[in-house]
Amino acid sequence: MSWFDRHAGDDPEALYERLREAVAASGLEDALAAASGLTGHRRYVLRAEVREGRIRVVSVEGPTLPRGGGPPAATAWAANSSVVDAALNRLRRLLPRGVDVAAVAVGVVRHAEGPLGLSVRFDEDAPALSVGQLPTPTGDPSPTEDPAWLRVLAAWSTRIDEMRSRFVVAKGDWTLSAGRLDDGERRVTATALGSWHGGQRRFEWLLASPAGDEAPLVEPALIVDLAGAIELVCFAAAKLGATGVFQGTLPTGDLVFLAVRG
Repeated sequence: MSWFDRHAGDDPEALYERLREAVAASGLEDALAAASGLTGHRRYVLRAEVREGRIRVVSVEGPTLPRGGGPPAATAWAANSSVVDAALNRLRRLLPRGVDVAAVAVGVVRHAEGPLGLSVRFDEDAPALSVGQLPTPTGDPSPTEDPAWLRVLAAWSTRIDEMRSRFVVAKGDWTLSAGRLDDGERRVTATALGSWHGGQRRFEWLLASPAGDEAPLVEPALIVDLAGAIELVCFAAAKLGATGVFQGTLPTGDLVFLAVRG
């Protein structure tokens, strides 16, 4: 007999509704949305167990999808895994009276559009939940997770690291006029690469023509965090043969990135 059947009794619909309400009230969907990263297809199963009195995630299973995505973005998961643990423990406390669990499996699917889809299983039902049972994400994947783009990033990692080591943030007033950057300490040739709006997490290219034909370089705008924006401009600067990257702030509060030569 399954965990659900053991606890459902004569009214499985009532238990299903109470479990749905508990998942909604736990904040698990929001926690997993943050831990999955800003954008991209997601299809994975996380497994959690009670250890030392608290539920903790012990594994995340999900192969990379053919068009990119699949498991959570590594940086987003590292920053939010404790939030997921907290939500799972709230879920445990919100279960119907007399119901407790020692293991949880959660299947996560994110399409290009729409909310996260969750499938939750407890105790003896948890091991049977596999990634293969989850639907394949639909819609366009994130350009920044395109497998070809990731291979290019790996091939250019040394040059990108050079740009990072020569990344300068404005310390005061600065101007860009007639292709020359003046930041109070130097006047050098510079080209506007892109801008980033922190509130919207929106990056827009400012180049007259793309720095390359890779997927993220030909999209006019992308949704990325600041680290993602910096990765994009460092790669573009390397492709353009720049000697460094300059970051300044516009009057609107947006950040702007310049490829510097000299």
